Amino acid sequence: MGRSWRFVVAWLGALMVAVTVSWLGVRVGIAPAITDEAPVAIDVNRRYTEVRFGLADVTPAPATSRAEPSRTSARPRKTPATPATRRPAPARPTTAVPSASPSPSAPDRRPRYRVNADGGDVIVAYSSTRVDVIDTDPVPGYVAGVTRRSDTLVVVRLAGRSHASVVTVYWNAGPGAQIIEEFGG
Repeated sequence: MGRSWRFVVAWLGALMVAVTVSWLGVRVGIAPAITDEAPVAIDVNRRYTEVRFGLADVTPAPATSRAEPSRTSARPRKTPATPATRRPAPARPTTAVPSASPSPSAPDRRPRYRVNADGGDVIVAYSSTRVDVIDTDPVPGYVAGVTRRSDTLVVVRLAGRSHASVVTVYWNAGPGAQIIEEFGG
C-alpha cells in the first residue's frame, strides 16, 4: 500500500505541473484576444520606447511680448461700484461680417514637450482635446514628415537612408509618445 501511495502522489504532482504549464501557454496566447493589450512582437530591426510626460518635462513656451504689471503699489486698487438703478443697454441685433484681417488669437498656453529620437527632435503642444506638432528638428540627412491621425494622435516620421525614427505623439489620460527606431536597408 505504501508503494502505490507514492505513485499516486507522483502522478498528481506531474498532472499539476502539466496543467500549470498548459494554462500559462494558453493564457499568453489568448490574453491579447480577451483584453485590450496589444500583442507584442519582437523585431531585431526595431527598438520601441514609450514615454509619459510630467510637469518636470515641460519645455518653456516662447516668451510673450507683454510684460507683467509691476506690483509695487502699497494699496490695492478699488473697482468702482455700479449703482443699483443703472440698467443695461438693450441688445441690438448684429450680423456677422468677415473682417479683412484676422483677429489676434490668444497665445497658446498648452504645455510643450520635446521628444528626442535618433532621427531628430519633435516639439509637441498637448491638451486633452488637441495634440499639435509645433516644430521638428531632424538631424542632417533626415527628412521629417507629419501625419495627423486624429485630434489627439499625430505621427512624425524622421527618415534617413538606412534608419527611420517614427514618433507617435498622443493624449491618453495625459501626454505621451511612442518612439520606434527602425533599422535596416
